[in-house]
Amino acid sequence: MKKRRRILSFLLALTLFFGLSGCQESRVPNGGKNKIERYFRSCMDDRGFSGAVYAVYCGETVFDGGAGMATESLKNGSEVAYGVASVTKQFTAAAILQLYEQGRLDLSDPIGKFFPGYRYGKAITVRHLLCQRSGIPDYMVDMDMTGKQVIISVIEGGTAYAVVDVKNTAEENQKIIRDFFLSRELLFEPGAEFDYSDSNYALLAEIVSQVSGLRYHEYVRQHIFEPLGMAHSAFIDDFDRQQLAAVAQTDRDEFAIDYYTVKGAEYGCGDILTTPRDLYRWYRGLMDGKVIGEVSYQLMTTNYSAPSELGYGFGQMISDRGDSKAVYHYGYIPSYYSAVIYVPAHDLFLTVLSNHGDGDPHKLASDLAVYFGSVIGVTLVDIE
Repeated sequence: MKKRRRILSFLLALTLFFGLSGCQESRVPNGGKNKIERYFRSCMDDRGFSGAVYAVYCGETVFDGGAGMATESLKNGSEVAYGVASVTKQFTAAAILQLYEQGRLDLSDPIGKFFPGYRYGKAITVRHLLCQRSGIPDYMVDMDMTGKQVIISVIEGGTAYAVVDVKNTAEENQKIIRDFFLSRELLFEPGAEFDYSDSNYALLAEIVSQVSGLRYHEYVRQHIFEPLGMAHSAFIDDFDRQQLAAVAQTDRDEFAIDYYTVKGAEYGCGDILTTPRDLYRWYRGLMDGKVIGEVSYQLMTTNYSAPSELGYGFGQMISDRGDSKAVYHYGYIPSYYSAVIYVPAHDLFLTVLSNHGDGDPHKLASDLAVYFGSVIGVTLVDIE
C-alpha cells in the first residue's frame, strides 16, 4: 500500500556540476522568477497536480502556489498542512542527535539497551537504525478487502501480518506494530547492506521517548517545532484542529477510512503534518545551527551507502556525486505525497506536498528542481 518499492525505484538523485557560490551576491536573474512561475504553473496544470509547491533561493521566495482543492471549500497552498510522510524521518534523526549531543545516548549503543527482550539487540546499533542498515524488515500499512481492518505487513516474502484496531490508543497500536516486526528474522547482517525500513525509525522514536522522558511527539514539539517557530506543524493522530484549521483532506479512494484515525501507525517514521512554509523554517533552522550543531549536521548529511545503493544519511537521502551536495527526501502515506529538496551550498529549497497522487508528485518535484536549478545557474542532473 505504501508503494515504497515503486517510490524507491525513481527516488531523486541530484548531481551538481557547479562551483560553490554561496548566497552573498546571489539573486534570481532578471526575468527568472517569471520563467519559474510559467514553467511551474504549466507543469502543475498539465499533470493535474493537486497540492502546493514552494521554492526559495537565498532567502527569496521564487514560487509560492497551489493547485486543486485541499478541502471542498479551501484551495491548496503553502499555508495548508499536509502529511509529509517519510520526511518525518529527518525530524526523528535530529531528535536522536540532540540527545547524542547532550551525552544521553551514543550512536554506537546497541538497541538491546532500549529493547532488552529483542534477540538481535546486541548486534544492531542506533547508528544502524539511523542510516537504514539494520536488517530489520520494513512494515507496511494496508487495508483488508472489506475496508474494515488495518493490516500491518512486512516486506520479506511470505504472508506475515498483524492487525491494528482503530479503537486502540496510539501506544497500543505502536506496541502491536513494534512487537510484530521485532519478531521477524533479519534480512541481512546489521551494517552489511542498505534497506529502507520504516521499522528503523519507529524504534528511534521510541528511543527518543525512553531517553528524554517525553512522548516522542511532545519532544519534537518542545525541542524542534517551538524553537523554530513552526506554529503550523503537528502529528496526524493527535493534532489540534484549532491550531491546524487548514489541513488538506486525503483521497478516500486510496484508503477506506480517514488516515487520521489509524493511531500510531506511522510513529516517528511518517506522522508529521506541516505546511510548505514550516518546512522551509525547518531547513533554515538546520542550516543555521538552531537544531543541532555542525558536527551532528555533518553526521546527518553524510552518505553512508555504497555507490550501488540509494544515498542515505540520517533521515536524509543524499546526492554527493558532484561538486555540491543535495539532501532530500520523498514520502508517501495514503494519500499524502511529499518531496523536499535542499542544496546547502546554494541555499536552494524546493518542496512539493500533495493530498492526491494525480500528476505523480514525486516526478513533478524532480522536474521542477532541475528547471529551478537551470534558471539560477545551477546544473542539477536527474538520474532517476
